[in-house]
Amino acid sequence: MATTPSPRVLHVTQVYAGGISRAIKSLVELTPEVEHHLLWAGNEQPDPTLPFKTVHELPQSPREMVTAVQRVKSVVAEVRPDYVHAHSSFGGVYARLARLAEPVFYEPHCYKFDDRQQLAPMRVIYRLVEQALAPRAARTVVLSPHEEALARSLHTRGEVLFLPNVATVLPTEAHPASRFEHGRDVFMIGRLTGQKDPAYFADVAHRVRKQASDVTFRWIGDVDGVDDGRGARMRTRLENAGVRVLGWLDGDALATELSRPGLYFHSAHYEGFPLSILDAAAFEHPIAVRRIPTFEGMNLPSAASAHDAAELILRILDGKDEYVSAREGAQRLNATMNKTAQRSALHALYAPVS
Repeated sequence: MATTPSPRVLHVTQVYAGGISRAIKSLVELTPEVEHHLLWAGNEQPDPTLPFKTVHELPQSPREMVTAVQRVKSVVAEVRPDYVHAHSSFGGVYARLARLAEPVFYEPHCYKFDDRQQLAPMRVIYRLVEQALAPRAARTVVLSPHEEALARSLHTRGEVLFLPNVATVLPTEAHPASRFEHGRDVFMIGRLTGQKDPAYFADVAHRVRKQASDVTFRWIGDVDGVDDGRGARMRTRLENAGVRVLGWLDGDALATELSRPGLYFHSAHYEGFPLSILDAAAFEHPIAVRRIPTFEGMNLPSAASAHDAAELILRILDGKDEYVSAREGAQRLNATMNKTAQRSALHALYAPVS
């Protein structure tokens, strides 16, 4: 009896770093029956232990869009994938502009037009681009109910698949979970970009430390792509507020930081759904978030203004009622966003090709 060939998937991303590289790693590890290929640019080197069949480089600068689109076409012709899985905005633009015969699965990892700190005309432009390209994706892969609503608003007849994120760093005997011992430390994991809003985190840290100078703050992450100077300015602002900026960490170094007792506070002002929250939950940290649409309905302790966020953090660190909510929120995430749920969604996404 003839066997069904393994699906062949080409992942395309222009920001292989941080949460996106960890998301791709999770997809690859959970689908060993799929033949994975990678076309990438970013600040991290692809993990050589991951079973990519082939790895190809992509221009990193958005100014090289024409070259990048041609590169997508040439690699697709070489790899001959059954599916192209395009990650994040520019990867999605390149793959959909290429007008490939192969189905393109577009995973935005958050929509740029959802960034309310952008000038209104730029948000309109980003939305129009996404709207024009939306019909060229066979499926849009979303990470939260909010992102699903945005995807459906762009293309009402488009096929949308919900893919639950999962933690990408797990406790081990060498790096155990913190068991919700939050100590007097607050940390955030993310890129030094406007989306993650280091300035807001710095403001919150400054306000907390004015009231409780014993509280420490950490930021795990750095710039991605080519830094035009804004990343360095964000780092300086954090450091001036007393935040230790640790840069990008992975493997044992990240697990070491996650093993330290602390409160995870997510400062981004828009999101798809961040892996860093799930990593923090896996290491049993209490979790609080900035109040944004992505987290609606999740019953995580949240605050909108920097002033209210500082008060919330202090109440959690002091063991008030909000601490219980922060701990229970992490436990719910562990119960609902896990490898079993993601594996099931990936099985539907990467259906075998007959």
